[in-house]
Amino acid sequence: ARRVPITQAQLAATLHYESTPKLLEAAFLNATVTNSTDFPLLAGPSNLFLDDTFVATGHLRTVMPAEKFDLVLGSDDGIAVKRRLVNRFTEDTGFTSKGRRVTYEFMVTLTNNKKTPERIVFKEAVPVSRDEKIVVKLLTPTERDIGATEGQKEITREADGMLVWRVDLKAGEKRDFPLKLTIEYPSDITVSGLN
Repeated sequence: ARRVPITQAQLAATLHYESTPKLLEAAFLNATVTNSTDFPLLAGPSNLFLDDTFVATGHLRTVMPAEKFDLVLGSDDGIAVKRRLVNRFTEDTGFTSKGRRVTYEFMVTLTNNKKTPERIVFKEAVPVSRDEKIVVKLLTPTERDIGATEGQKEITREADGMLVWRVDLKAGEKRDFPLKLTIEYPSDITVSGLN
């Protein structure tokens, strides 16, 4: 078996970092690329290099001309991600019917240790109730903050309840992002999967 180069093409890419701090406190560099050639890129294995350094292997799907596709270039220690539970407390509610309210407060800290400004997209899951007796209230960020652009950050909510922050950090900048929510439910119901 032999490899024979067929052609070379330089494609412009938009780079940004993605993170899901609850699952893994790391930022992954992603590239959004547009196939600006006149021919399709065929599906198959790919080797990814960044600044002539091998960073990852992957599988490329078939990409038609003018179509966008994403490449994951691996984690980067230049963006520090920390997530911690700041506070969790439980209180009883109601006079006639006993209920329970659990309040969670998390803090996500992003630090750009690079010498260039960077865009970071990070996601945090907000529980979605499937029982009308269980009520989830988002306290911070407020519902008014979601969908509004404030300075250099934007918060949106996906259909599955996931909150998504799009943040631009200057070189050396460190910022905190609070997440606070309450879950109210009758005390005779056992609620699992909150931690």
